Amino acid sequence: MCEIIFSRIFLGFPVLLLWMAGGLAHAACPLELNPPRLVVRYGDSVSVNCSTSSTDHEGMGWEATFGGTSLEQDVRVVTWTVKNLTDWTIQPKCYITSEDGKQCLETFPVILYKIPDRVSISVLSHSGPMVEGTQYQLQCDIQNIAPLQNLVVKWYKGNEPLDNVTYSNVSKRPEDVSATLMISPSRDDDGDQYRCRAELDLGPEGPQPHPTVTSEPLNITVHYAPEFLPGNDTVEVSAGSDVSLDCSAEGNPPPELRWTNNTAEGNAIETTVGRLRTLNISRVTANATYNCIVTNRLGSITKQIHVLVDVPPQQHPTMLSTAPSTPETMTTLPGTAKPKVVTFPLELNSPRVVVRYGDSVSVNCSTSSTDHDGMGWEATFGGTRLEEHVNVVTWTVDNLTDWTIEPKCYINLIDGEQPSIVLPVILYKTPDRVSISVLNHSDPMVEGTQYQLQCDIQNIAPLQNLVVKWYKGNEPLDNVTYGNVSKRPEDVSATLMISPSRDDDDGDQYRCRAELDLGPEGPQPHPTVTSEPLSITVHYKPCINASRLPVRIPVFRGYPEELVCEAEGYPQPRIKWVYDPAKHVSEAGGNLTVFEAGLYNCTATNDVATSFIVVEVVLNEDYLPLIAGFVAFMVVVISVIFVVIYSIYYKNNKMGRYSLKKAKLSSTPNGNVAQNGGRDTPLPMTKLSQPNIYF
Repeated sequence: MCEIIFSRIFLGFPVLLLWMAGGLAHAACPLELNPPRLVVRYGDSVSVNCSTSSTDHEGMGWEATFGGTSLEQDVRVVTWTVKNLTDWTIQPKCYITSEDGKQCLETFPVILYKIPDRVSISVLSHSGPMVEGTQYQLQCDIQNIAPLQNLVVKWYKGNEPLDNVTYSNVSKRPEDVSATLMISPSRDDDGDQYRCRAELDLGPEGPQPHPTVTSEPLNITVHYAPEFLPGNDTVEVSAGSDVSLDCSAEGNPPPELRWTNNTAEGNAIETTVGRLRTLNISRVTANATYNCIVTNRLGSITKQIHVLVDVPPQQHPTMLSTAPSTPETMTTLPGTAKPKVVTFPLELNSPRVVVRYGDSVSVNCSTSSTDHDGMGWEATFGGTRLEEHVNVVTWTVDNLTDWTIEPKCYINLIDGEQPSIVLPVILYKTPDRVSISVLNHSDPMVEGTQYQLQCDIQNIAPLQNLVVKWYKGNEPLDNVTYGNVSKRPEDVSATLMISPSRDDDDGDQYRCRAELDLGPEGPQPHPTVTSEPLSITVHYKPCINASRLPVRIPVFRGYPEELVCEAEGYPQPRIKWVYDPAKHVSEAGGNLTVFEAGLYNCTATNDVATSFIVVEVVLNEDYLPLIAGFVAFMVVVISVIFVVIYSIYYKNNKMGRYSLKKAKLSSTPNGNVAQNGGRDTPLPMTKLSQPNIYF
């Protein structure tokens, strides 16, 4: 029975312990903010009420760098007011202290915003007209705007929206930021206007419509190569009649027109009206082919117009062969006479040459014709006089420095024609210097922020053969090519947008390489010049180790509790504890030892940002001494019960003090001692005076 009672008592201890250790339930903070969140323009006034439904408190107030209040007693509303809010990092807190000394607080979210001082749009690394089909990078520069995470940059062509750019990096203070847009204009874009708009989307609490600042429009001019307008390629006329040949073309800049291979017969007059170009010929008597050559700085095109003369049967006109403008076999149109076939008589041993600036060059021009009056080279450097009785002439320059040279080999045929062929010369130059930098930024980079790397390439030609290659370490990132045609050396820049992270980019090196891809005739491997590496340092905001610092920690009365605040960041964060000065605490090495309940704010700060965790220390009573006393009391009670039970048992059974000395066995069986044969033998004993028993 004792065992049953004892077991039931001790089985009840865990239940009792859990009930006693549970403590008081943690009530929600009885504070209400009105409004719950506020968006304020930089420099404007602000006013927020903090009210409570609790009547049993010792006071309430506001804690803030500006507009804070002292502890106000016997009130249910306190107001935070600032007439000119200019603190970008302000975090006002409303707090209330209950009668039992506990304190809770609510942080009021404030978004302080500022519209940009200026928004401008430009073409990155380019000035002047654009070339059709070439990629260009428009840049929108936004100066002094906050907060960055609420910024939306919108791009427009005319009134047509093109793209939206948002930012994920969190920044409360004003910053300068840039957004880019890649375009590849066509001739239809000539004269269009591009704009960018900085818009702050501050949520439903922010101003409506959203605050915006728009750039001045950027007018673009698009240049493109000539293109013929629709027209007839063949014209039929009667012998002796006049004819008008149409060679209309469009281009930007406006192209120049030149007629070739027209006959000397009759009068030929050129007229131009807008984009219409005509050649008026009088008294045409024979079939002929006219070449219309249209040229601007972006290209040259040629159109052949055939004139067919309707000759009466008795006449037999001859075909007029013309000197071709390209090295290929030419045939005249069919007429009343049999066509005459003319084969181009010149050939170059190198159809195209690639020469480094200042190097020597030598090219042979040969002919298979035997009936000519001489041949030669026409060039600004290395030209030759007319040489007779030869089949090969050589163009040679020891030090080629003419960027626009177009050497031409010609031959004088005995029929008076002078066919010629132009040698394409690509003169190239590797850059004097290739350097890499961070555009509009000189300090260490911040994780999650976008930066623009710029590769500056000085004095390189030709631009259309340049490939700029970007690398991070040995990893290729991007290639940039150029569509604008330029023979002379130029300075050019290429850009790369990056958003560095602590793990992937801190300490990494970026490089850019200028490479000239000059085709199969050019040097192999391609000429390259690489920049010095750009080493980047990535700073990132503090991150507090929440696994070692939970937001709610119980502590027993009379026992200290150490709060460990550890934070990772770069630069190394500075740890600071914020708490009620009346609290009894001990601070050492970033750790805080507390002895009582309350709110303790661990703040980690570096040059990037500030992070904090508010720890609520909840006081629990130490019931261990009470439990120990209760256990001791129960042990005493059980011991008493055990003694009582034993005493009852002792009284029910006679016990005394006996001596076995001088005892003799009786031969008379009395049933006391079992004997052999089933008989009992009496055991004589002498009773002593005391009830104790000794053996």
